[in-house]
Amino acid sequence: MVQKIALTTRIKPFVPRNLRPWAINVYLRSHRVYFAAYRRLRRPNPHYIAVSENNYRTHFPPEWTSISIESADIVQDLEREYTLDLRDVKYAYSGHTIEHLSNVAVRRLFSNLFLCMRRGGLIRVECPDLDMLLDDYKCLHDSERRVTKQMLALAENSIKPEKGSLYDQEHVKFLYGIGSYFDRRYGKAMPPMCSVEEFKDKMDTLSNSEFGDWVISLMTPEQLKNSHEHRNWFNFAKLEAFLTAAGFAGVTRCKADETRYGFKMNINKRHRSWCSMYVEAYKP
Repeated sequence: MVQKIALTTRIKPFVPRNLRPWAINVYLRSHRVYFAAYRRLRRPNPHYIAVSENNYRTHFPPEWTSISIESADIVQDLEREYTLDLRDVKYAYSGHTIEHLSNVAVRRLFSNLFLCMRRGGLIRVECPDLDMLLDDYKCLHDSERRVTKQMLALAENSIKPEKGSLYDQEHVKFLYGIGSYFDRRYGKAMPPMCSVEEFKDKMDTLSNSEFGDWVISLMTPEQLKNSHEHRNWFNFAKLEAFLTAAGFAGVTRCKADETRYGFKMNINKRHRSWCSMYVEAYKP
């Protein structure tokens, strides 16, 4: 869904509405051909590591070595114990991945990446910013709540709730931006549930970090275990702590199109910048 949204945004100014499905299909096919041709001529670079990127996916440059649970150069379930048989990695990239992992898995991922990187190697992480979402909902920086409106629209498009149903409530759709699980009854990701009264009470009394933990706690162990949806939250303070604990230094925020340390930006994604933070660090 995110991929098609990004393509639609890119194609929209140049292609009439009735031709957009055809144009998107041509674009995706041409990218797969390009990816396959590149991989036949050259191997992926073992010094460029892309976490949870699937081969042939649009926005994934073919020179990067992918690590994912399927359709990747290195097939690995990041929730299980593993080591990376890699050395001298220069760049490691993770885009909207760590919010799908448990805290244990994120710590293990960062530690494994640190161990296989060269001195001076760079890591760049993109993920949803809990503080951005909650501060916007509380109108701390923007009375128009632009981030909240986009998140509610995304939830509406993804959940497609029946009008007047429990899932059609604003607070439930807002929760979708923080936590979700795959519901086999509906065949899609769904948000956790709570009453509007409980939601308002937690919003008023909890810190952002405590609120994030509370949202995740609304999902059962079975829902968390059997799902690769949003099961975690991060703000800069939490992400900085995880990266520092793994051994990285110089943890800093970047703008969507900015690199502080000279990261290879051809893999960078900007279409989710409205809800994301971009963080870089290096191996000292």
